Amino acid sequence: MKNSEKRKRMILELKGLYLGLRFSSAHIVFGHDSCGVIHGHTYYVDVRLNGEPAGEFNFVIDFKVLKKIVKGICKTLDHRLLLPRDHPYLKYTFEGKYIHLVYSYRGCKKEYKLPVEDVLLLPLKGITAEELSLYIGGVIREELLKLEVESIEWIEVTLYEGLGQGITSRVDLK
Repeated sequence: MKNSEKRKRMILELKGLYLGLRFSSAHIVFGHDSCGVIHGHTYYVDVRLNGEPAGEFNFVIDFKVLKKIVKGICKTLDHRLLLPRDHPYLKYTFEGKYIHLVYSYRGCKKEYKLPVEDVLLLPLKGITAEELSLYIGGVIREELLKLEVESIEWIEVTLYEGLGQGITSRVDLK
């Protein structure tokens, strides 16, 4: 294959700090010494995609399309108490407009009763930057698959818990 015939893969980037790709949420890292209490962060989301320019305009993906997807995810997570639906030591019951949760492990027991409208249950085992980064990448992946975007190989999501500390995860599309 000649150089001129090689596929041209490129990396597209969105920087959350500059584009308003952020959300503020509370969470609990159940069982952790210092993070095992309700506390919050302002999270910033960076996204990188590796793909081949394609289509009428030869884009990897239209920036506007990707920004809309990420802003939608951030809006869903914003100003909520994020809770892990699949945590092994956390049990939930719904009581009308309230959610009652009990964490019980190794002699530690905590109970909470919260308005359902303030809580977002996520299909995760824990609400950590690592898990949230993978979750956001998975939601972006699903949205891109719905749009039938075929030229993207992988998505990287860097989730910053405030400025200066973050975690990056990669989700493959192929």
